[in-house]
Amino acid sequence: MKALLLIENDSAADIVRFYLRRLGFESVRYRNPLKALDNLEEIEPDAIVFSARDYPRHWKVIASAVRAQKNKEQCVLILLRGDLFPIEEAAKATELGVNGVVKDNLDDRHEQARFEKLLKRYIKIDDPRAAERLAPSPWDKLDFSFSHPKTLMPIMGKLDTVSQTGVSFAPDNPQLAADLPVGSIIDDCSLRVGDRIFPLSCRLERKGSCLAFSIASMDDKARNYFEQYLRDCPQREMKAMLAGEKAKTEQG
Repeated sequence: MKALLLIENDSAADIVRFYLRRLGFESVRYRNPLKALDNLEEIEPDAIVFSARDYPRHWKVIASAVRAQKNKEQCVLILLRGDLFPIEEAAKATELGVNGVVKDNLDDRHEQARFEKLLKRYIKIDDPRAAERLAPSPWDKLDFSFSHPKTLMPIMGKLDTVSQTGVSFAPDNPQLAADLPVGSIIDDCSLRVGDRIFPLSCRLERKGSCLAFSIASMDDKARNYFEQYLRDCPQREMKAMLAGEKAKTEQG
């Protein structure tokens, strides 16, 4: 697979190239947007990552040219934005068929997860990991808790990452779970997904600063709802970003 990068900043381009390589992409980078536009047919990219900070006008021209020929599954368009990204720009990205917008600070773990998730949503990635891990963002309504199988004490905490097959969970009070051996089956677990709370059973796979659980059993309808919720994260975050920018504009 091939990715076209339109990024001026060297360090930002290197970070993007690093994560694309992990997902099996060969990267071609351009600093001249007009040359990139001229060579689109020759490159035939499966994905294009462009910087709104570096090329505030040219990304729109390229997105329009690509969408005239290819849909979102045929070529994934990811826009890297800076801290200041007007609501008009976000709306334009949606109008032009950009698959998703990610902050250009890919040193941030949440942005890394979002970047990878966007690619995996639209392109079949040859990734050795069994399931994609998501670091929940402020827009996600995802929570996890469980009761100790012997003491029955409720153990609360914060989700670190979540996937279709398991969760990584940091307890507020690690001592409450310190005696749990790896391999323990925890039948009394609760997973909040959006506005719903589902019961499930989990198996403790790893201990440390976070507890890693695999999902041992879960109702089929609950699992389908959960998996769909994870797949819809990019659209949900885009809507939340648009709403936030609109609120800022109205307050200003």
